[in-house]
Order: sequence, then C-alpha cells, then structure tokens
Amino acid sequence: MNKKVYISGAIAHYDLGERKAAFADAEKVLKRMGFEPVNPFKNGLPEEAHWREHMRADIALLLECDYIYMLKDWELSKGAKLELDVASSCGIKVLFEVTLNV
Repeated sequence: MNKKVYISGAIAHYDLGERKAAFADAEKVLKRMGFEPVNPFKNGLPEEAHWREHMRADIALLLECDYIYMLKDWELSKGAKLELDVASSCGIKVLFEVTLNV
C-alpha cells in the first residue's frame, strides 16, 4: 500500500512535548498499518518560526499526501480545521483517530 498520510492535530496552546509524543505515536501506528506518515513536526522549519510559516509548509506537505489523519481533539485547532478543509477540497481522503471509552 505505502500511501502517504499527513498527521493533523492540535499543537498551539498545548504542551509541546506532549504534542510531539502524540504525533510520533501516530507515526508509529500509521507505519504499522502500512502507511507512509508525514509528521508536520518534521517540516524543516525551526520551532520558533511564525504559525503562518508553519501552515504554509504544512499545507505543502499535505498536498503531496493521499490521506490526512486527524488526531483526537483536532476540532480545538484552527490549523487542523484549515488542513481538513484543504484536504477535503482537494480530494484527499480523511481518516480519524478513534478512541474507545470502554
């Protein structure tokens, strides 16, 4: 399969270490599922770059993907909402992280 999948989720206003770990965990899960994950934390920009710069780089990465993977609580993020809108508008298939409350 080896389809590229962009990982999207809330980052700003959260603990950066926790967010990096969540995105890295998603990367591992997606690899096990046979996908080629694209992690926006690896967009080539320094962490301190402006949000707009990150969004431009991230959307460029997204547009090269077959899928977008929305991490839980993505709805809390302006950037993730924008990424989902771009993906939907461009025919990129959407996957959602499923969490079970058992």
